[in-house]
Amino acid sequence: MKQKLDQIKWHKYFIKWLVISTIIGVVCGLSSIIFIAAIKAVTGLLLGTIAQYSPPAAGGEGGYTTPLSLGVPYLIPVVTTLGGLLSGLVVSRFAPEAEGVGTDAAIRAFHKEEAKIRPRVPIVKLFASALTIGSGGTSGREGPIAQIGAGAGSFIASTLKLDKKSRQIALAAGLGAGIASIFKAPLAGAIIGAEIFYTHDFEVEALIPGFIASVVGYSIVGYATGWQPVFSANVNPIEYRNPWSLPLYSILGVFCAGLALFTFRVYFPITRTFKTWRTPLYVKTAFGGLLTGLIGMMIPSVLGTGYGWVQIALDKSYGLFPPLLILAAIFAEIISLSFTLGSGGSGGIFGPSVVTGGLLGIATGLAFNTLFPSIAPNPTDFALVGMMAFFAADAKAPLSTIVLIAEMTGGYGLLAPSMFAVTPAFLLSGKQSVFPSQYPTRHDSPAHQEEFETLVLSRTTVEETMSKNVITVPTDASLATAYRIMQEHSLGGLPVVDASNRLAGIVTKGDVLKVPEAEREKQSVEAIMTRKVVVALPDDDLYSCLKKMTIKEIGRLPVVASDNSFKVIGIVTRSDIGRIIETRSEPANASST
Repeated sequence: MKQKLDQIKWHKYFIKWLVISTIIGVVCGLSSIIFIAAIKAVTGLLLGTIAQYSPPAAGGEGGYTTPLSLGVPYLIPVVTTLGGLLSGLVVSRFAPEAEGVGTDAAIRAFHKEEAKIRPRVPIVKLFASALTIGSGGTSGREGPIAQIGAGAGSFIASTLKLDKKSRQIALAAGLGAGIASIFKAPLAGAIIGAEIFYTHDFEVEALIPGFIASVVGYSIVGYATGWQPVFSANVNPIEYRNPWSLPLYSILGVFCAGLALFTFRVYFPITRTFKTWRTPLYVKTAFGGLLTGLIGMMIPSVLGTGYGWVQIALDKSYGLFPPLLILAAIFAEIISLSFTLGSGGSGGIFGPSVVTGGLLGIATGLAFNTLFPSIAPNPTDFALVGMMAFFAADAKAPLSTIVLIAEMTGGYGLLAPSMFAVTPAFLLSGKQSVFPSQYPTRHDSPAHQEEFETLVLSRTTVEETMSKNVITVPTDASLATAYRIMQEHSLGGLPVVDASNRLAGIVTKGDVLKVPEAEREKQSVEAIMTRKVVVALPDDDLYSCLKKMTIKEIGRLPVVASDNSFKVIGIVTRSDIGRIIETRSEPANASST
């Protein structure tokens, strides 16, 4: 019978999430198409019309045309400033929470109920991010679409009146589906939607809904724009035949860890500086846009997503993108993204991370190719692995990035090298993440606080927690004496014991205050005490004690040796239980990220 009930329950669960995830996937897929079109339109209107500059595109998005020209270079800062200004105005006017990095906002909304995404935020995020990216701000598409997808999932769950846990799962599925659809990576998107919330954990319940939503979103975008990966690269999609190069990929992973640490040292101080600047958001974003535009005049790869410039490097078109400029562009990307996003510009850090890692990988691959041409014949391989290793280091998402490389290249040829690079990159980059709202584990997250509180309390006995120095009063003590003891020790009540130290009842401050002060010396506690006392035994767990306190609306339980003896050996209070929750369920490292 139980097996049949479990089977029915599973069928209901599957149908529920099949329907909900499909709806989320459709919304994310259509949102991605609209977002891509909006970026293209704004880019043509601002960078194209005003500055006469058309950023190169990645291979899977049409490629690039030569020669590449900056058009009117001195107008680029004008355009980026205008884009920052307009983006800041849209955000500050309609949804202030849409500023900054979209993925981090989605992570924060998952963990904290008070940070939930309002229905208007995805729409505001779409237009504000299109203005930021389309005007040349250093930003990625994946962060905004992650917040858009998360907002869509949260809105759909709320509309269907789902419970809190289901809303969190729907949010995670939407986040993953957004990334899957815009990056054309359904498996990696679903895994990111389960992995990105923690630095050292995984949201397992979000996987199945994430798979469905990601495949649906990816299918819609693929049908509309083509199925090819974002980047086109000349790599072996089937197998890897060069084990002697694996140590070189490990070295690349070490470089990625070092660059991630450099990113933290640049991005967070600049962000804090902008936050302490007491001026309207649109002034900050305009100034951030100006600084980005000044860098873009010299190093154009920082303008917009930068994917086309990575494609140029992957194609080994070093006449268009010389190695020395590639090296400079690595650090320029980090500084300019700090100005764009740190100032409050609406966008994402995933894209710039891919660009930074890809450029570091191509620079490293060129160096290894010069030193060890037979071991490292193709610098493009290092570029693709660098993208993944750097994101694993700065976002603390190692598993999804390894999967992502297979979907980016259309095969499994670089899985082994990516594992050799991602491992040192993840481990050596420390505990910090570019997403401050991440928590170390599920145990630390407010989203799972109730679950882990219950687990902690059910595994902790009364004997471990109770206070053994119990202050009691005898049955013949006066009410005045009992009240004085309560006042001296800041107690709300006292166990009442007989001559054999057996529990006879309990008297509270409220009971005493009902008796006129003049009569308290004459009257004993035995006359007013509560005789039917709820007690705890040493072997009871704290969860059952808390339930008793809640049901009876009391703040303490006397602890007796056994049901028969009723000898008082301790007392456990709500405060004692609260301290256990605080010490065993407190976030271990949330603040450090």
